[in-house]
Amino acid sequence: MGKRTRTDPAKVGTMLLSRGTGIGMIVVLIMLGIRAPLFFDLNNIMNVLKQGSVLTMIAIGLTAVLIGGGFDMGAGALVQLTCNLAAGMIIAGAGAVFALTAGITAGLAVGLINAFLVIIVKIPTFVATLGTMFVMQGITSWYNDGKALTIKVIPGFAMLGQGRIAVIPVIFVIVIVMCFILNYFFKHTMTGLRMYAAGENPAAAKLKGLNTRKYLLYSYVLSGGILGFTGVLQCSYNYGASAVTSGMDFLIQALSAAYLGSTFSKTGELSMIGTVISGMFIAALSNALIINGISNQQISGVLGIILILSILLTVIKKREIGQVTIF
Repeated sequence: MGKRTRTDPAKVGTMLLSRGTGIGMIVVLIMLGIRAPLFFDLNNIMNVLKQGSVLTMIAIGLTAVLIGGGFDMGAGALVQLTCNLAAGMIIAGAGAVFALTAGITAGLAVGLINAFLVIIVKIPTFVATLGTMFVMQGITSWYNDGKALTIKVIPGFAMLGQGRIAVIPVIFVIVIVMCFILNYFFKHTMTGLRMYAAGENPAAAKLKGLNTRKYLLYSYVLSGGILGFTGVLQCSYNYGASAVTSGMDFLIQALSAAYLGSTFSKTGELSMIGTVISGMFIAALSNALIINGISNQQISGVLGIILILSILLTVIKKREIGQVTIF
């Protein structure tokens, strides 16, 4: 008789941690789809990709600052601000190019302000970005006077958020292109790798001579630019800007996507590809739950659970390598 192979529980646990996320996502969506076959309809799938693209772009911007060792409570508020700014400029007749430029510029400016408060003034990241979040919400309310800003259909501008290439939404294509550009930047360029190093272990990075403050600055500015651009995409997608404050909802979903995406890595490392997969999963999950008759209030609870579980999994993985810092 052959020797019976003994299963190592530790190895099984490691495999489940590294592969369980993807398997779990697939199983959950299949189960919900079986209960509501409409979920698997091609038009619905394309709508999920379209609806989830703004959320995923916010998660990409948030991931960029998290990789560099920062944190941004105002990510959703910045998107809403630049969305309103873009809508106001389109209504005023400034044109799509000016709206796009203004949105990205405003995002870069907010990124610089956050970096200044955290790096120079040395305010804790949570407090500094919470403060700028409230400021941005106030500016947004003043700018739109508490009213929704509806724009006319401008073909070139509408193409960003509403257009399709065959059946695939243009906004989803933008997300994929952005994902691969940033993934290459962080994984294959010296600056990107140093941002990872500075964010993962600042003390070790300093010992190696890295200027961690510089790379934290880069992360805030890069994130701000991405979020500013996302606000313009949202304006195109919504044909304007809503007066309803949704920044905190965006933040919770984007954080869930970023940390859930990190569970794809054996070491709990943040990644753009993981973030995009998780962002689209959250969009698909919300869609499937709605089709199954779940209310928006209950969906918020589900997203909160996802955030807690994803951070818990990240902490477990980081403990295995002797690093437990999340924020």
